[in-house]
Amino acid sequence: MAKLGLNHGLHQRQDMVLAPRMLQAIEVLALPGVDLEGWLTDQAEENAALVVEGPRAAAEGGGLEPARSRAAARQASDDHYALLAAQPDRGLSLSDTVQEQMSTREATEELREWISFLVDCLDASGLLASTDDELMSLAVTADIALAGTEAGWALLGQAIGELQQLEPAGVGARSSVEALLLQLDPLDEDYGLLCSLLEDFLLELSRNRRPAVATKLGLELGELDRLLGVLGQLETRPAAHLTEDAAPVIQPDVMVRRDGDLVSVELVRGLLPSVTIDPMAEELLGGGALEGEARAYLRGKVDRARAVSEAVEMRGTTLLRVAEGVIRRQPRFMSDGLSGLRPLSMTDLAAELGLAASTVSRAVAGKFLQTPFGILPLRQFFQSSTSAGGESGAAATEAVRIRVQQLIDGEEPSSPLSDEAIVEALGGAGLLIARRTVAKYRKELGIPSSYQRKRHL
Repeated sequence: MAKLGLNHGLHQRQDMVLAPRMLQAIEVLALPGVDLEGWLTDQAEENAALVVEGPRAAAEGGGLEPARSRAAARQASDDHYALLAAQPDRGLSLSDTVQEQMSTREATEELREWISFLVDCLDASGLLASTDDELMSLAVTADIALAGTEAGWALLGQAIGELQQLEPAGVGARSSVEALLLQLDPLDEDYGLLCSLLEDFLLELSRNRRPAVATKLGLELGELDRLLGVLGQLETRPAAHLTEDAAPVIQPDVMVRRDGDLVSVELVRGLLPSVTIDPMAEELLGGGALEGEARAYLRGKVDRARAVSEAVEMRGTTLLRVAEGVIRRQPRFMSDGLSGLRPLSMTDLAAELGLAASTVSRAVAGKFLQTPFGILPLRQFFQSSTSAGGESGAAATEAVRIRVQQLIDGEEPSSPLSDEAIVEALGGAGLLIARRTVAKYRKELGIPSSYQRKRHL
């Protein structure tokens, strides 16, 4: 019979214990700029010794950075307005758009209530995808006027018809095809042909059987292409550009400038709050007015405030080091834009900077660079290689995507490039890419196959 025994041994283990200040510094480093301000406000509300003032750009009415000279102040002001211009506009919501139009139309209160209800039932594209039964059930639950009655059914139909007459054209359609139909002008001499293409020939057109469609409609290929061009200008998602919430503000953390051969990388400080320690608290600690528990209590508040201030300063220092390293390792970006990116891993940059890869990852998370090519995510500059052919054939994935798009944009419509032909063209430019990689990027770009892209002359 086997004996059951316990083996006792001494195992030596080394664990990394992070001090509270280090944990806080890690937390602050990972915060995007838009979240850092809220976090600092919360910290100031909990700690009277911490003073957080609004962004200097807002408080001083201009620059992104403290002025160093008149010229620097003018440049900072120009940069500030450039940032504002780069932000997406706040658009009217779909509900606001409908209400604005309904204010000029004659309608009963019951009908207006039903139309407002239907707007809430639209999907993100502006389509009314629910069935009539589902809509009526929702209306009963929402206690909409006369819902569930015969008069309510009449109001539902009337409200759908009224909604479909509003802008943007196609809103309230029951399908994407109906949305296209609603955008056509019944007075257009091509109205019948356009309706026929949408209602009868979509499947054949999706398979690029244009010659057969043209024959059935008695059209020349050129005339069919003209009609398809008209349909191509319509929206299958008519209200997708209207959102209930404001477009998110993109706040750059770092600014990259080029002046001749000189490239500068600077933190955008003016858009962040300033963090200081309350001078009165420091004065009380320096004097002898407080003793015992009161002094210990204030000491704790000041220490925590100083830890926050140091964490914010460390965040800026680390972020600037990483951004400078990125631009240094991506020298062609400043001349060629995204097409000039080359493979770069966070591990390699971390080793060069003497940082942990996790630190680099936190530093780039949710951070943005303002560049001559627009405001770009810092993470976008880290690209994997698309090539197994050695360093000479290595290319960043973003650069290859752009090159694939350029090749297809320049192809002959009657003889589009196959994936294999694109591989050969890239190889001629020194980029060694597998055919399946080209097919993957083509699909990510929303580009159909060469068979579907072919234009029959």
